[in-house]
Amino acid sequence: MNAWSVPGYREVRELGTGGAGRVVLATYSTTGAYVAIKYLHDGLRGDPRFLRGFRQEARIMVELNDPAIVRLYEYVETRDGAAIVMELVDGVPLRRILSEHGATSPEAALVVLKGSLTGLSLAHASGIVHRDYKPENVLVQADGASKLSDFGIATPGTEPGVPAGTPPYMAPEQWDDGAVSPATDVYAATCVFFECLTGRRPYRADHLAGLRHRHKTAPIPAEEVPSAVRGLVTRGLAKNPADRPPTAGTFLGELEDAAAAGYGPDWEQRGRRRLAELATLLALAFPLAKPAEPVEVASSVARTVLSGRLRSFVPRFAVGGAVLSVVVVAALVAANRQTPVADNSPIVPPVHAEDAGPSAGPSTPSPTPSPRRSKAPAGTGTSPSDPPAGAAPDPPSDPSTDPPSDPPPGSPSPPAVTPSGTPVVTPKPAPPKVTSLGIDGFDGQSATIHVRAANGRKVTLTVRFSEGSAPDDLDPLPPQIIPLAGATSYETGVQQGFPAPECDTTVYRRIEAGTSPEAPGGTRTTTLRVTGAPCPSPTVDSVKISGWDGTEVDADIGTGGTGPVKVTVQFSRDGRLVDTVTRTLRGQTAYSFSASADLGPADCVKVNEFTAVITTEPGSANGPQRASIRKVCTREPVPPTPGEPGLPS
Repeated sequence: MNAWSVPGYREVRELGTGGAGRVVLATYSTTGAYVAIKYLHDGLRGDPRFLRGFRQEARIMVELNDPAIVRLYEYVETRDGAAIVMELVDGVPLRRILSEHGATSPEAALVVLKGSLTGLSLAHASGIVHRDYKPENVLVQADGASKLSDFGIATPGTEPGVPAGTPPYMAPEQWDDGAVSPATDVYAATCVFFECLTGRRPYRADHLAGLRHRHKTAPIPAEEVPSAVRGLVTRGLAKNPADRPPTAGTFLGELEDAAAAGYGPDWEQRGRRRLAELATLLALAFPLAKPAEPVEVASSVARTVLSGRLRSFVPRFAVGGAVLSVVVVAALVAANRQTPVADNSPIVPPVHAEDAGPSAGPSTPSPTPSPRRSKAPAGTGTSPSDPPAGAAPDPPSDPSTDPPSDPPPGSPSPPAVTPSGTPVVTPKPAPPKVTSLGIDGFDGQSATIHVRAANGRKVTLTVRFSEGSAPDDLDPLPPQIIPLAGATSYETGVQQGFPAPECDTTVYRRIEAGTSPEAPGGTRTTTLRVTGAPCPSPTVDSVKISGWDGTEVDADIGTGGTGPVKVTVQFSRDGRLVDTVTRTLRGQTAYSFSASADLGPADCVKVNEFTAVITTEPGSANGPQRASIRKVCTREPVPPTPGEPGLPS
């Protein structure tokens, strides 16, 4: 047992340990529902940067309810420890399947990838990147369905200078500075997909330096996988994140097309059956395979939970001595916590009066008046409400003490009163209010959104990215909707996997952030000008002079790319350099080039040679090109002067 355990839960046994921490099977004390609790490793708990980010992401993750994601119930952090309480998945990690059985069938590998991309897509839309996708974090159930766990919990680096993550699945950009984006998750998911197809990882080395080098420079081993899925592997393992699908949702669409084309319309059913077979062979390793000790649970409480309507209760704070420890309960939304449910029952959020609309009553039920006794009509037998034979008759009715008559249908309910007769006034909860909103650090791909609220009521943050060739001509992308609740200050990281601009081109990217309810001043907007890297110099295939008249030279230039080519023309007269013209051509692969210079008039005493020489950088395949023309002056006849002999005077 840990020295510290999460209050309100009873630990049953340890399920396993890993780089991120220790996982135990536990039951919720109130209902007996099974949960899994992960006690975070000291290396994570002692990292303030990790804790700040994970606290915020936990608030978002608790709102994500999808069959492809392990449900997060709460995150508890005190000075004695930090732990995550989450849904118990009765299955085995994909790592166990790969270790025991090796490669799966292609259809089963596609099912694993599809399930993971579905969960990642939902997280990416909420601005969350997994950061440490690997087979250990994919849990496969007996029916072949899989769930993705441990969002935002990256395994700490094992050596100085190595960022957090699991090296065999880390994207090239993650090795450099720990940078992550949705495309980083796509890379890791493709690595696991490759391992399911082949039984081995795409890149292997004896030490971290070699593994890093292979992830960054080695060719993609697409020839090792079936031809039907080579395109998926090539796209997902691209070295440059801009060459991968920008989000898991995009990749999911490509997967569906490739799977149907390669394995037929029923590929998914066959894949699920195969995964179910492989998982069932390991059924003894399921968390609930070993019976737990019986837990006494009041049947009435269990029935209430299993009915699908959850009870809410106030947040829990841990107190050590006289000092209040830092406690983060991410599952609490506006001071409400969803209770884990027994037997995989669906989780239904409790309905609060302030959220139910004007027709909802107060959250605390008013006392219910006692029903009036029904009197039997004359001449009838004893009614169920009559006293039994031998019982004393009811005393005469006292108008001052008799319960009031039932109000007619449609009339308002009488107000609740205290025993002294004073009406109970239920204060109306304050509405949600946003006090400030800001965008920080937009770099063209990601930004941090700051939201300040007057209370912990639910606020919806909407972030939109757009891109285009001009600030007034931007194409919007689907919005990211991020629910915020339970605090008054939020820092939310958002990302969009834009492809890199083409070389030597400029694009404009914009981020817009707005909240509901609206922040003072409305939506915030930041626009950034992004320029692509310089285009590499292409080869110059040929230079051909098509015309030269001693003043202007015309040439045709062919190149092997659209990058810049420097063209220099030297103009000479009788071997003496007179003028030089230099231009840079880019953006095409074929150019018609003209340049001119004033070399002066031809000399009448001798023959002049006018020359143009064209060179390029990089050099052309056919070398410098030269054109010359020889000229002599042409004298005009000089008219005779009047009065000369032979002419009339």
